Amino acid sequence: MVNWLKHPFQSDHNEENQKNPLLNNIGKKVLAIVIAISLWLVANLQHDIEKNIAIDVNYANLPPGLVVVNAPPEKLNLRVRGPRSQLSSITAQNMLFTIDLSNISGGMSKFEIGTDQITPPRDVQVTGISPAEIKIEADKLAEKKVKVEPSIGPPEVGYEIIGKPEVSPSTTSIEGPKNLLSKINSITTDPVSVKGEKSKFTIEVPLRSPYSIVNILGDNTVKVTIDIKEKTLEKEFNDLNISYINFDEFDFETNGNIATELAFEGPFSIINNLNSNDIELYVDGSDINKTNQNKKHTLKVGVNYPYKDILKLTKQTPKTIEIKLN
Repeated sequence: MVNWLKHPFQSDHNEENQKNPLLNNIGKKVLAIVIAISLWLVANLQHDIEKNIAIDVNYANLPPGLVVVNAPPEKLNLRVRGPRSQLSSITAQNMLFTIDLSNISGGMSKFEIGTDQITPPRDVQVTGISPAEIKIEADKLAEKKVKVEPSIGPPEVGYEIIGKPEVSPSTTSIEGPKNLLSKINSITTDPVSVKGEKSKFTIEVPLRSPYSIVNILGDNTVKVTIDIKEKTLEKEFNDLNISYINFDEFDFETNGNIATELAFEGPFSIINNLNSNDIELYVDGSDINKTNQNKKHTLKVGVNYPYKDILKLTKQTPKTIEIKLN
């Protein structure tokens, strides 16, 4: 092997090579492979190929007082042809197409784009382009003062927003295309969550532009004051039993089955948990005058229920019951 390194093109007739013919003239064989690979690489790198690339579009020199209202493409799709070595180095970063807007006015303008307008790297040819036409719609830039409408989320169950939320300031100025501003009378805030709020509170929230091409001028936030209170509900109960107390000394009867109806009004958190087991209807026999020889007595129906200082009894039937002594 050492002899081969010194004389790569000489045949080695040592005993090892005679045993393995593949090692004969190995230097020449390796050199041939290297030359073949080199020729293949050169041929392929220089061979023309085609590929698609996307390049950025730069819109420059928009006249003062105008704004673009449509969304022109940000990229141009090119079909290019050239040596593989050249095309492999082309990226969107090293190619840029600029459209000069200095001569446009309000309305629609069209820009036709030909392959001859693109300057590619050396030995590269642009064979196709898409889109071949770009439309630019422009409008005059204008300002307008509009109302601010807060966007309020729903309150907790059992609570409600009282009145209309207060906004400060109640108006703001916006800037954008004149034709578009003519259709805008108000803008909203970011959504305000009132979850967990149970009383009046004030919060500062950002304003939200209705369109990306409409800008909010000045301060971008407002203060919103919201008054939240617990709901007042009414709840009815029917067909409750009536208890007769302190009638041990009397043999009496009533006018058969008596339909009962009660209604209570109060805060949601209390009225929602009120049930028939919390309520007692009763008639007290101790109110009968024992010296009175009348057989019939009209007695008051009493009502016991919790939170008497909070709940209001709004309906009661019956309020009295006629008792007949036997």
